[in-house]
Amino acid sequence: MKNMTRLAAILLIGGGMAMSSCDGIFEDLAINPNQPSMDAYFTTPEAVNDAVMTLYGYISTQRCLGASGSKTQIIRGDEASSNSDYGKPGMYGSDLNASYYTIEQPFTLMYTTASQASYVIETIGNVDFTGEEELRDAYLGEAYFWRAFAHYYLLINFRQVCPIRQMPRNSADYVRAPEAPEAVWDFIQEDLANAKTYLPNKGYWTGDQAGRVTRGAAAALSGLCYLYRSGIETHYGTDKTTFYNEAVQEFDEIIKGTYGTYDLADDYSDNFDIAHENNNDESILEIQFLGDVENNTFNPGTATSGLAFDSRGLMFPGAGVGYEGVVHDWLYEEFVNSIDKDGCTDIRMFSTLMFDDQKEEIHLHQDANGDPIRLEGPGGWHWEDMYPPTDEAEGFATVANQLAHPFKAGIKKGLDLSMPTLTNGDGSPRMTGVGAGTQEYVYNQPRAHGVNWRYLRFADVLLMYAEAVLSGGQQGSLTPTQAVNRVRGRANMPDLDNVTMDDVKHERILELSLEGHRFYDLLRWGELATRFQTLTREDPNFKKFISATDYEGFTTNKHEWLPIPINEINSNPNIKQNPGY
Repeated sequence: MKNMTRLAAILLIGGGMAMSSCDGIFEDLAINPNQPSMDAYFTTPEAVNDAVMTLYGYISTQRCLGASGSKTQIIRGDEASSNSDYGKPGMYGSDLNASYYTIEQPFTLMYTTASQASYVIETIGNVDFTGEEELRDAYLGEAYFWRAFAHYYLLINFRQVCPIRQMPRNSADYVRAPEAPEAVWDFIQEDLANAKTYLPNKGYWTGDQAGRVTRGAAAALSGLCYLYRSGIETHYGTDKTTFYNEAVQEFDEIIKGTYGTYDLADDYSDNFDIAHENNNDESILEIQFLGDVENNTFNPGTATSGLAFDSRGLMFPGAGVGYEGVVHDWLYEEFVNSIDKDGCTDIRMFSTLMFDDQKEEIHLHQDANGDPIRLEGPGGWHWEDMYPPTDEAEGFATVANQLAHPFKAGIKKGLDLSMPTLTNGDGSPRMTGVGAGTQEYVYNQPRAHGVNWRYLRFADVLLMYAEAVLSGGQQGSLTPTQAVNRVRGRANMPDLDNVTMDDVKHERILELSLEGHRFYDLLRWGELATRFQTLTREDPNFKKFISATDYEGFTTNKHEWLPIPINEINSNPNIKQNPGY
């Protein structure tokens, strides 16, 4: 599946909403008689598959949910900081503005995805699928799913959305007024209902097709949208209707196995590596990224790297050009204080963070011989190998541009530690970037990591189910306590006797940190402003990685949403900028 999304045939049939609003723009375009039209090309099942595969490509390109989108989602929360171009909008400084490219590009590409999905939906009936009706339905279900996903992303990030309900046919279709959030939520659910009708169950896609969406993915996204809508609109909307019953029903169907068997992976770390991509029972929806470890090549922008760079854009603090994210101390402490039944530090910490595991507050697990199991980074290196102490500093502070900021941990999720590594002449890790002319595909290239983003997984479904029931939804096959303890049990954590919303919130931190959910958790709980105010007051290093001056603070009634890109504002008179920008 990872390679299937890297097609040479990219069907660019609809841009973002930011288009010229001049009358006659389409009528004045010259038509090249030697270039076949979309209608002429879109006549075979293979062509339909190409169009559907391109939807996956739009989503995973670096300028959408690659480095731009995934970094913005992670860094916008309270978990981590970054001074990379991609992470700066999440630092709440001057770079969080309507002109910044990592905000504008996902906006445009999500509308492009919705446009192309609409084309598939409207025209697939004209293609002869005789004898392959099940495959036709699967393609149609994928189109409905990705159109819903695109609108979901736009709504929870930009708030104002002009839904693509049909393929744009003329200039007026690009300059429509945004619809009320409840209308957009309804449209998303309509598409997801259609997706569930047409998509296959888990197990239909096999081999190099594994990873394509299924009914389970549509149900999980539907439940998530019901949950998000209930919280977001309660706090920020005019329609306070909640949909917790509907959320519980969607999640419960997944838990009961209606769409195939989903379960927690035996090993928590299997959710964050290359080896278990698209073949993990816990995974429900994976955003596909590509890494070329076998050939040790890294070719951004070329055919072997797909629509863009196919990367997550992550790396360790101090690696490469030295600008990547660090984890804030509160999250480190949250894990340190989470002790399992055997008196050991929560095993999930070792897949989530890179840190000094020899600190006295860390209680290591032991192997069969009774020896401590050390935390390993790339090449099997330990913390002291990657950040050898000096007379002046230790840890991240040994990196010159981080001297003033003694953070305790860095992001580990999303990094492919199986990649080749580079060393200095003495065999120590090279943490300051690749050598001149080096073209190796190595862990300290920020664009080199091709680990799939497990966007929705079964553990998240269990926790969202518990949240929906505790919020007022009618209980299904599990109690909230059973659902949460099932997640805790995998990490060898003691059972809770009676789960509260505070327990669910705490468990989401331990289970899902740095997976792009935290900002939206705080958003739907109505806790963003108070959370950021507290951390800004109590942590002098909060959001001040590298630069102590860029962070301007979280502004209530502004930073809940991203700014509408300036190109859209300039070309569509029906849209007004979000408050505060």
